[in-house]
Parts: sequence; C-alpha cells; structure tokens
Amino acid sequence: MVEIYNERIQDLLINPAKRPKEGLKIRENQTYGIYVEGIQKVAVNSFKEIERQMDEGSKNRTIGSTQMNATSSRAHTVIAIEFRQIVTF
Repeated sequence: MVEIYNERIQDLLINPAKRPKEGLKIRENQTYGIYVEGIQKVAVNSFKEIERQMDEGSKNRTIGSTQMNATSSRAHTVIAIEFRQIVTF
C-alpha cells in the first residue's frame, strides 16, 4: 500500500517517522515488470487480516485540512494484493 504525494512515493505500511524522507524509487525489471523498490510485504491468512493492514495504511496517509474538508488528501493511494497459494502436505 503506497502513497504518491508531492512527487514522492511512500510505503503506508511503514510508520511515517521511519520512512525514507526522499521516498521510494520506481524500478523496472524484465522478470517483475514495474515495481516500487523497498516496499513492505505482509503475509496474511484471511480477509480480516487484509482489512487490518488496509486500516493501518489508511491511518498513515498524508492529510491536511483545507477550507472545504478537514481531512482532505492531495495524495494518491495504490493498493496491491498478491495472491499465492501455498500447498502443504
């Protein structure tokens, strides 16, 4: 879950105080395609856990008040969910 704000990309699953000030970099790879370098991936086992992570990321968004809205955001949020099936025997 990343945010694009003021031309910087930040990982919303990382505490704002611990994020790199310069933001994260977008990279391209022949195998992986386009990706954000250094984002945190969190393994979850249920939809409830996905919701919990999304709530945490939403709390870490950059917001600032405007005359029309006290919790306005000038940022864009991108959420990526990667599904992997794990088979155990």
